[in-house]
Amino acid sequence: MNMRDKGVASALALACATAAGCYGNDASAFPPGLEPWEENTAPMPTPTADDACPEVLSFGEDFVFHGQLPTGRAYHANAVHARGCIHQPMSVVWEAIQDPLVGKDQTTVNEFMVIDPPMPEECDGLYQSQINAGPSPFTVDFRLCWRMEVAEGTDDLPTLTATRWQKVWGSSALTVMEGSLVAHPLESDPSITVVEYQYHLDAVSSSAETIHNYLGVIYQRLVDRAHDRPLP
Repeated sequence: MNMRDKGVASALALACATAAGCYGNDASAFPPGLEPWEENTAPMPTPTADDACPEVLSFGEDFVFHGQLPTGRAYHANAVHARGCIHQPMSVVWEAIQDPLVGKDQTTVNEFMVIDPPMPEECDGLYQSQINAGPSPFTVDFRLCWRMEVAEGTDDLPTLTATRWQKVWGSSALTVMEGSLVAHPLESDPSITVVEYQYHLDAVSSSAETIHNYLGVIYQRLVDRAHDRPLP
């Protein structure tokens, strides 16, 4: 191969590494369970003189998560933990968590559709969301399965809820895309709800900043939904 051919090959390899069109679609088994993967290391939002827990999202240190796919293949993913508060009781926040639009990142999504009931061969959760995201022409298609359950208390008066979601079908450019949300009342003031996020992402052209942006969006949408504000 001459220098010109090597240059062309390198350019094509770089283009394939950044373009969704070089990847096919595949299915990803969703292992059973609702519990988060690790102990959440994010700090609580810093209290103020008149607010025990402000409505802000506080992030822990970014790290690399070492996991294993259901196929047995090991993987390494960018991982982020976060904690925030919502000035509404658990019953209100739990209802908001179950709204499929809360998980939509309107800053990156081109098309969004809720599949309810979900496809049984892909998802055993409450519903699925089908998404096309990314800047044209390098967009990706994928489906997420959303599981959620009251872990303690009742549907009307929950005291602990657990939610897990994961990519179950879509572009192989997204090797791992999985999240966890735990909600419970603030111990010092049960009229405030604490939400705890964990997220793992192994995807082409992504970073921990990608996760920060996504969690920031879906947290704010959850806050808005809990306060009955319209979602964009």
